[in-house]
Amino acid sequence: MPFTETRKITLQATQEVELYPGIILPPGSYSGTKTQTRNESTSALYRIELSEEQLASMGATVQHDLRSEQIDVTEFVRLGLLKPV
Repeated sequence: MPFTETRKITLQATQEVELYPGIILPPGSYSGTKTQTRNESTSALYRIELSEEQLASMGATVQHDLRSEQIDVTEFVRLGLLKPV
């Protein structure tokens, strides 16, 4: 079984990013994680964690018992819309 490593990172959005239809991530810095299988540089997965308040301010409908949500943003990193810093 391959060894995977997860580490905390910061992702920078220099422009608005539409995470889902109608859910817009504003420019800024976001805490996240990078998970990578050792020796496979192309298999990295990126996630950001957004609070209930952040999600609501972006136009998302959130459940009242939701404290935060992790969102897979790997596609946006690969497209260059989010950059690890």
